[in-house]
Formats: sequence, structure tokens, C-alpha cells
Amino acid sequence: MILCRHNSIMQILKNNRKVTILSIIFLALMIPNVAVYLEHSLLEFGESGKSAANSEINKSTRQLAEGIFFALTAIGYIVCTILIFVKPNFTIPYYVILVGTVAIMVVYYMRTMTGVPIPGTDLIIKEYAIDYRDVITKIAQVALVIPLAMMLQRLYDIKNNMIEKSTNL
Repeated sequence: MILCRHNSIMQILKNNRKVTILSIIFLALMIPNVAVYLEHSLLEFGESGKSAANSEINKSTRQLAEGIFFALTAIGYIVCTILIFVKPNFTIPYYVILVGTVAIMVVYYMRTMTGVPIPGTDLIIKEYAIDYRDVITKIAQVALVIPLAMMLQRLYDIKNNMIEKSTNL
């Protein structure tokens, strides 16, 4: 019974035009977001190495911390996005992206207002400058939660309709 319902939900999601359109919009916003995070993490790792070679240890540590943060963010987005498309009726990745994106936005604004401490050190990352990476990622992040939330709601609607149909039989 559960396996049958799972397969039915998968089939409905795959054949649903609205979900397909929302998925395309979501991917169109997620891809540049991930690309920028990956590019920025590689940049920070490279800069950290240069700073370490120049004996600028605190600067190197800050850059390394940012590189790790950006790399983990990109990896998290990639894994959750893949899970959403491979197992669209599994709701956890939707929530991870939604909650994670809000957390990233909070960290971003904390970085400019109060600074973000680096765990295991007494260093704080505080930065006022913004560049094209900040603009791309923040616009994409704010926008991608809309189709993602709509996809999640559509999933719940389909599940509820299936439950109602099975109880009416």
C-alpha cells in the first residue's frame, strides 16, 4: 500500500506541468548560486595559501574559514537539489534548503553588522565590502525559496489528495 502510494506520488509529480515549471525556475536560480559559491570558495582557498606564504596567519585563517563555509554551502545546495529531483516526495531536502538559506542570510548580515566568530579561534570575520558574488547569491537565494516553497506545497497537496481518495474508497 505504502509503496504503491509512493509510486503514484512520484508519477503525479513527474507528469505535473506546474511542478515542472517550478523546477525549471528553481534550477535556473540554484545553478548560478552554486557556481558562485564554488568559485568563491576556490578563490578564498587560494588567497588563504598566499596569505599563509606571506606569514599573514590571521588573514589566512579568516580566508580559509570563508572558503570552507562557501564550499560547504555549495555542497549542501548540490546534495539537497539532487535529492529533490531524485526523490521529490522526500520533504527533508526542501526544508534543509529553506532553513539553510535563511541561516546563510542571517550569517551574511551578521558578517557586516557584528562580525561572525570563527569556531576554535578568537578571530572574527567582519566585512563591509560587497561584490558581484554577494549580489548574485543573495538575489538568487531570496528568489529560489519561492518556487521551492511552491514545489513543497504542491507535494503536500498531492499527498493530501491521495489520502482523501484512498479514504473515500
